[in-house]
Amino acid sequence: MRSTANMDFVTGLGPAFVAHRLRRLSDRFVDEIGEALAEEKLSIPPRSASTILLLAERGPMGPVAIARTLQFSHPMMVRALRVLEQLGLVRTVGDPSDQRRRMSALTARGRKEAAILKRFNDRLNRVMREVLDEGSGNADAFLDTLDTIVSSLDRRPIPTRLNMKVDA
Repeated sequence: MRSTANMDFVTGLGPAFVAHRLRRLSDRFVDEIGEALAEEKLSIPPRSASTILLLAERGPMGPVAIARTLQFSHPMMVRALRVLEQLGLVRTVGDPSDQRRRMSALTARGRKEAAILKRFNDRLNRVMREVLDEGSGNADAFLDTLDTIVSSLDRRPIPTRLNMKVDA
C-alpha cells in the first residue's frame, strides 16, 4: 500500500477503494455541471440529462426501454422520470399499440430545454476533453480504458475473481 503522507485517507487505501474515488469524482462532475446547467437557466437535473437527450432523439419510450438503453436500473429510472415529470419536462402518455403501457415523452418545455442542452453539451464535451486530457494525457484513451474495465467486469465480475484467487 502507498504512503498516505501526501494523500487523503481513501487514496491511501489503494485499488480496493477505486469505486469510492470514482464516486467522488463523479459527484464532483455532477455538482459542477449542475452549477453550469443552472447558469444556463436549465432545470434539468445533471444526472437526468442523458434521459432528456434520449427522449429528444428517439421520442416517447417506456421506463424499461429507457433504463435498458442508458444502462440504469428500472427503479432508478422510474424515480428519475417522476422528478422530470414534476419539473414539467416529461409527461406520461399511452402507448399507441398498447394503452395499458405507459411511456414518457418530452413536454414543450422539455423539448425547449433539450435543444439548449444539446448546444450546452457541445461546449461541455470540449471542456471535459480538456479535463480528461490534463488528467490522463489522452481523453480518448481514458474513455477506452473505462469501456475496457466494464467489459472485463462483464466477463468476470469481482465476486467471481475473489472466489477464484486464494491468498497464500
